[in-house]
Amino acid sequence: MATCAGSSPVSGTRKSDLGLNKTNRALKNQNRITSVEAKITNKSQVLRELEIFVGEDEVNKAFDEAYKTMRPKLALPGFRPGKAPMSVVKKLHGDAIEGDTLEKIAQEKFKEYAEEQKLEPIGRPVMTDLHRHAGEGAHFKISYEVKPEFDLKDYNGLEAEAPIYSVTDKDVEERIHYLRFNFSTREEAQEVSDTETIVNITFQEKGPDESGVVPPPQTTDVYLHDPQVVPELRDGLIGKKVSEKFEITLPKTSDDPKVEKKDVPLDVTINKAEKVILPEMNEDFCKKISRDKATNELEVRLLVREELEENAKRRSTETLESNMVNALLKMHDFQVPRTITHALLDTMIQEVKDENKRRGYPEDYGMNEEEYRKMGWNTAETRGKWLILRDRLVEAENLEANEEDIAKLAERDAEQYGIAKENLLKYYLSNDEIKEKVKSEKLVARLREKMKIVEKPVAGS
Repeated sequence: MATCAGSSPVSGTRKSDLGLNKTNRALKNQNRITSVEAKITNKSQVLRELEIFVGEDEVNKAFDEAYKTMRPKLALPGFRPGKAPMSVVKKLHGDAIEGDTLEKIAQEKFKEYAEEQKLEPIGRPVMTDLHRHAGEGAHFKISYEVKPEFDLKDYNGLEAEAPIYSVTDKDVEERIHYLRFNFSTREEAQEVSDTETIVNITFQEKGPDESGVVPPPQTTDVYLHDPQVVPELRDGLIGKKVSEKFEITLPKTSDDPKVEKKDVPLDVTINKAEKVILPEMNEDFCKKISRDKATNELEVRLLVREELEENAKRRSTETLESNMVNALLKMHDFQVPRTITHALLDTMIQEVKDENKRRGYPEDYGMNEEEYRKMGWNTAETRGKWLILRDRLVEAENLEANEEDIAKLAERDAEQYGIAKENLLKYYLSNDEIKEKVKSEKLVARLREKMKIVEKPVAGS
C-alpha cells in the first residue's frame, strides 16, 4: 500500500451517526456479524470508497486490550499509578481510548483488506465516516485514489511535427557581437553617432491614454544595436545630441487583439549617451572567448556556428518530443488522481524555492504559494497525465532498463562529466531514477519509430 512516509494510512475527522435509522439498525441486529465485511464503491474513475464493518466481539476485544494497555500508564487523582478502577478509567478516558482504538482498527483492516485484494492506493487513504453503536460493531468508510484504467489507442502513424531550425550567417554574426558586447567598454559621448551607443532617455506620451489619464514620464536605457529596439526610435535617436529634446511618433501595439493599434506621439529628452567600444577580434580575444580553441576570427565563427547548430538540433529534438507527448495525450482521455497533481505541485514549488536559494534570495521570493497552486494546477495535472500514460506505454512496449543499457549511459555521462565510469555505473545501478530515465529514452526512440514525424523547416536558430 502506498502511503506517505511517517504518516498514518488512515486519517480524518471522526463523524457522528449521520442518521442511520432504527430500521437499518434492526436489520443489522438480525444478521449480527462477528467477522469483517467490506465493500468497495467506485466514486469516480480514480476515487474509491471502502466500507468496512467490524463485528461487536472484535471491537470489544480491541477495547479491552486498549484499556489494559493504557490503565498502567494513567495517573488519576486519588489512585496510585495503574490502580484506578476500570470504571473510573472508562469514565474519564473512555472516549479518547475507544476513539483511538477505532482509528487503529480502521488502519489495520484497511491494510489487511488492501493486501488481500491487492489494492494499490495512491497517497494516503482518508477515513471519511465512522459509525459506532454499542452492540452493533463499527462501520468505517475510507476513501482512496487509484491509477485510472483506460485502453491504449493505436498510435502507429500518429503525426507529430519536428521543427528543423536553420542557422544563418546573421545568427552567427549576432552571437559574435553578443560575445564582444560582454567584453566591451564605455565612453561618454555628446552625440548619438551610430547604433553602437547606449542612450539614456526620458519619454512621455503627448496627451491622455484610452482611460483619459496622461501617463507619467519614463526613463530608460536604450542600446541601439539591440534588435528589439523599435526601428523608428533607433532612427530618430541617431544624429541627436545629449540634452536635446524632440518629438517622435511610435507605433503602439498590444498583445490583446481587441486593442486597436495606433501611432502615439512622444516627447523625448536625451539625458546621456555612451559610445560602446567593442574589442577587436585579435588573437588574444579570440582565445579568450573560445577558451583557447580558436586563434582568429574565422575559427571563432566556425566554433560559434557549430555551437548554434548543436543548440538548434537540441531545440528541435525537445520540441518534437513535446509535440509527440501532446499528440498522445490528446488521443487519451482519462482522469488524473488529485493526489498525483498535488504531489507534482509540491515538487514544482520546491524547485522554485531551491532556485531562489541558489540565487541568494529568500526561498519564497516573488511567489505566493496559494496563487502558485491555482495557476500551476493545469500544468501539474498535465504532467501527471503524461506520467500515467508514459508508464502504460513503457509496459505495453515491454521496455526495460537492463545492466547493458545502464552501462552505456554511465559510459556516456562519465566522459561528459569527467567521472570514472566504474564509480558512476555502481551508482546508476542502484538508482531507480536512472532506470526510469533509460526507459524514457527507449520509449522516445520507439515512439519515433512508430509515429509519423513531419519535419518543418523554421528560419533562425
